[in-house]
Amino acid sequence: MNRLSGFDRLPAIWAARRQSAAMLQLLSNPIRLAAMAMALLVAGSKGAAAQPQDIARMFQAANDEYARNSFPAAIAQYQKIIDSGVASEVVLYNLANAYFKKGELGKAILWYEKAQRLAPTDREIAENLNFARTRIADKVERLPEGFFVSQLRRLANWLPLDVETGLVVLFFVAANAAFALFWLDVVPAMSKSAFYGSIICFGLFLVLGTSNFWRIYWQETLHEAVILVAKADVLSGPGSDNPTLFSIHEGLKVRIENRIPDWAQISLENGWNGWVKTDAIGEI
Repeated sequence: MNRLSGFDRLPAIWAARRQSAAMLQLLSNPIRLAAMAMALLVAGSKGAAAQPQDIARMFQAANDEYARNSFPAAIAQYQKIIDSGVASEVVLYNLANAYFKKGELGKAILWYEKAQRLAPTDREIAENLNFARTRIADKVERLPEGFFVSQLRRLANWLPLDVETGLVVLFFVAANAAFALFWLDVVPAMSKSAFYGSIICFGLFLVLGTSNFWRIYWQETLHEAVILVAKADVLSGPGSDNPTLFSIHEGLKVRIENRIPDWAQISLENGWNGWVKTDAIGEI
């Protein structure tokens, strides 16, 4: 159940489904409340069409519909908020919950994935996403990846991209400032500490900078999607007259390799690939 009693106080409760539980647990999160408030203020600065009080009313209305088990109405309200320009993991997370309760696994996983990209360290989003994935009919094994790539992937899931970018800039500036103190010998007693500090900051800059470059490259060049239909036949080419190679099912995440009108070439984590209709997938 998700509630918002007023824009002035912004108290809210989000549903969090855990793998060890049979039903949704009600949790509150002050950090998430602050993020939602900030998103509302940012949206309000974009123009009269997205006033914070209007979005707050829509958010409360959506949560009330959710509480009444009126999931289609809740989904419509959450979607209005998103269409108004609010990019908040709170709204995306609640929308995913509504789709899950409505029985649309593919769309639920799609919006959990979108929410997780905004908040990769959020425990509740991760738990709900992992629980939803247990409902997927297909079990695809990922091809082995190298140690370096696996560590970059782990680092990428540790910090939001904007936070990581800020840290890269911070450590770069700190490394140069510390080296300048050492080189200019402004404070002789601190020269040795400044030298070691510059090495540490530069090392952190290299590690986070490499991760940041990889994540931006991944975000700009690698496109992923979720299967939204109950069953999607993967064909050998872009056209219904091509033979079916295999079938995949709702909720499975795939990579988009190529697009043409009405068709997308996709690949699975095990290396299999083929073509599906674009209306069968939702891009993350």
